[in-house]
Amino acid sequence: LLLFASNYQSSMLEQKRLKTRHLVESAHSLFHYYYQQEQQGVLSRADAQQQAKQAIASLRYEEKDYFWINDMTPNMVMHPFKPALDGKNLSGFKDPHGNPLFLNMVAVVKQQDAGFVDYYWEKPGSEVPVEKISYVKGFQPWGWVIGSGIYVDDVQAQFYAEMKQLGLILLGSLSIMFVMAWSIGRSITAPCEETL
Repeated sequence: LLLFASNYQSSMLEQKRLKTRHLVESAHSLFHYYYQQEQQGVLSRADAQQQAKQAIASLRYEEKDYFWINDMTPNMVMHPFKPALDGKNLSGFKDPHGNPLFLNMVAVVKQQDAGFVDYYWEKPGSEVPVEKISYVKGFQPWGWVIGSGIYVDDVQAQFYAEMKQLGLILLGSLSIMFVMAWSIGRSITAPCEETL
């Protein structure tokens, strides 16, 4: 049972990672759209980038999960929940464990165009940094990086809720099986007792 629970938790985390990757790749396609608008002369680069930023800033999933954009410097281009970071250089920005997360993101993009980065970050509406896994993907024409992530404690909370539900189902099933076994046992032993 413990092995099943461990495997199930790992599988759940992997599914969340994959979902995050697909969401970032979908959001990344907006860059291509606005870049084409720029290339066709419909929008200036500044307007194309501004509209791309606004489009990405408004995207949400799972209620509070969001996307941000930084560049390769790294400077923050757009953060929907921390606008005070916009335009700021993030080279010296580290999480509570000393990870230079934005430098790590840029390194991943430079090496392989996209990938996962682990670090600690505050949830929207909270000041306490928690473990987060983000997927980042570069957009070469503008030198931008788009990212989004999952909070590991959210995955754990979902896992424990599902395990609790499974436990209740198992307990209910065992109770029914016990009652049935007792009833069958009584139906066999009762006639025997009567013959004594």
